[in-house]
Amino acid sequence: MTALYIILAVVAVIMLLLLIPADCILEFSYNNKENNGSVIIKYAFLKFKIFPNDKVEEEVENEEETTDKEEKQEKSDILGIITLIKEVYKQLKKDILNLLDYIICHAIKIKELNVSSKFGMGNPMYNAVGWIDRRMKLEKWDVSLDADFNNACLDMGIYCKLRTNCLYVLTIGFKTVKVVLKIQKINRRIKENG
Repeated sequence: MTALYIILAVVAVIMLLLLIPADCILEFSYNNKENNGSVIIKYAFLKFKIFPNDKVEEEVENEEETTDKEEKQEKSDILGIITLIKEVYKQLKKDILNLLDYIICHAIKIKELNVSSKFGMGNPMYNAVGWIDRRMKLEKWDVSLDADFNNACLDMGIYCKLRTNCLYVLTIGFKTVKVVLKIQKINRRIKENG
């Protein structure tokens, strides 16, 4: 009987952990001088900084010149990838759209969306935010669009806080594995047929 209580307690703890909300904070700013961005994931009392990576990357000083053969090889590789993407999209359109619909309509809530932009042309951003609001039910959002008629410039900042829970992430993972397996099957078939 004690084993049953222990098993039930473990299952209850696992279910509780799956229902704790997780937040993903996306920040991006761009102007003519610099670009900044960060991705932070918060789960319960834990906080993980995903991007930018704090490790210092070594810069490569010697750059090799590409030859014509390498350029032709890159072009043929790109054409092969485009062909593969077209084939996969044709055969998996329904599965991919179902996965995206589940993510957009069920799994992710946008808790906060702040967009600020200064640009020298029209305001197309209102339409995009309106579409997001209709599909995902934004809880808190702020859009600031300023037109600069004197300068050709683009300054922009985006702050987005997404919320989901681990149960949705697991469901998305299983659906994604299903799509990836189908993609691998299509890729094998394409390689066999040439």
